Amino acid sequence: MKILITAGGTTEHIDSVRSITNTSTGMLGSLIAKAFGKISATEKIYYICGKNGLVPQSERTEVIFIDTVASLEAAVRKVIKEASVDIIVHSMAVSDYRVKSVTSAALLANSIKFRLDSLQTENKQITDAFASSLFENPETLLQDDGKISSNIDNLILFMERTPKIISLFQTLAPKATLVGFKLLDDVPQETLINTAFQVLQDNKCSFVLANDLRDISKDRHTGYLVDENKNFTRHTTKEEIANAIVTATTQKRRKMG
Repeated sequence: MKILITAGGTTEHIDSVRSITNTSTGMLGSLIAKAFGKISATEKIYYICGKNGLVPQSERTEVIFIDTVASLEAAVRKVIKEASVDIIVHSMAVSDYRVKSVTSAALLANSIKFRLDSLQTENKQITDAFASSLFENPETLLQDDGKISSNIDNLILFMERTPKIISLFQTLAPKATLVGFKLLDDVPQETLINTAFQVLQDNKCSFVLANDLRDISKDRHTGYLVDENKNFTRHTTKEEIANAIVTATTQKRRKMG
């Protein structure tokens, strides 16, 4: 079997020296890779992770470092194009947004005022489309060296949504067994399971690992592995979760023949 695992977190750049990231360490992903590495059926593990993520030590593991969502997508496409992947575990914490442009409140206000004055001069009505356009393509604060000055007050970041990487797998590797992850924060168990099952259905996953941020710490991690029938098993450590994912996916592969 060939396994693709994404782990850790992505980083989106603000300028050449600043970025937005998350707190994911990739610990669970590395434990999943370790668990897959212990079974004889595993031929190779492709481990795509953030540059600061934990890396599993295994001769059968190829580590591929990425930073942005765009580089993650490129890495995923390359691996799936070059290898016939049997199991995909998408445990990476992927940024939902990336920086589109950087400006300041003063620059934005001046730009809006100029365009509104022009509209008034032409005696035109303010439409929804025009109002929305006031916030498009604002004047950038990036200098020639790609860095934002540290003397700017009221900095404004315009963000745009990143592509959903999990939605690519069904198209790129329709025969692979896919495990997705869903993280919520301080919700009832029923909500957590229902949300995870929706992710499973929307992205044609075989399993989704549902977890709540309140149940995760360095030494503790409660997760619920939800299957296609909305049945789930509860696990209380990262090691238990990793082993459960390996067991569930390999059993499913055997049943598929």
